[in-house]
Amino acid sequence: MQEITELRSMEEQYLVLDDVPAEESFEEEMLLYNSVPGLLTMESGRLNGKKYHRYRIEGMKSLAAFMQGRQLSGEEFESLFSRIFAVIRGAREYLLREDGFMVSPETIYIKEKTQEVYLCYYPEYHCPLIEQMRALSTWLLSFLDAEDEKAVYNGYAFHVLCHGDGCTFRSISRILEEQPAIPEVSTWSEEAEEEPKPKRFAFLRRGILFLWSMAFLVSVGALLYFVMR
Repeated sequence: MQEITELRSMEEQYLVLDDVPAEESFEEEMLLYNSVPGLLTMESGRLNGKKYHRYRIEGMKSLAAFMQGRQLSGEEFESLFSRIFAVIRGAREYLLREDGFMVSPETIYIKEKTQEVYLCYYPEYHCPLIEQMRALSTWLLSFLDAEDEKAVYNGYAFHVLCHGDGCTFRSISRILEEQPAIPEVSTWSEEAEEEPKPKRFAFLRRGILFLWSMAFLVSVGALLYFVMR
């Protein structure tokens, strides 16, 4: 397990990865000499003979810190994942590997003023991105706003999608493009039989929300397809 810490003072704020493997890579050179949109700025160094990476996080909070005492709305869920995949998509222009991203509550950062999302890229990392997405989707379930139907639909739909048998980024993209349908999540009790009109309205509203969620997931699938091509 990679040791992850934060160093914060009045002037400097960093996310630090210690005990980094002592190897040189193309990705490290790319990050050190280029500013990649949506990625935390990385610096490398050595302390007591051991290599480390540190990333500037001024004015930002990790997703774990950002979510303390909060609940995630449907719009916020869509925005979070749309921005995450947009960053991954843009990083292709710099020839960065997808399994070099560290996508976790402790390494996803949000700029407090603008709500922009920034990701951590660890050149020596080798963890399939789909495995990280599974863990992230599970972690986020406890932060969904239970009163926001769109949040529940989106959160559980994405969770089910990520945890499908043999699921990969490529298979997610193929499924969403060819047949964008996943099991509906049933979490609401139906209204009493003596109130048929509200019941029909509730059914229609849920159907609209479900289609809205599918549209969001299809857009994610399109981004994933572009990334994996």
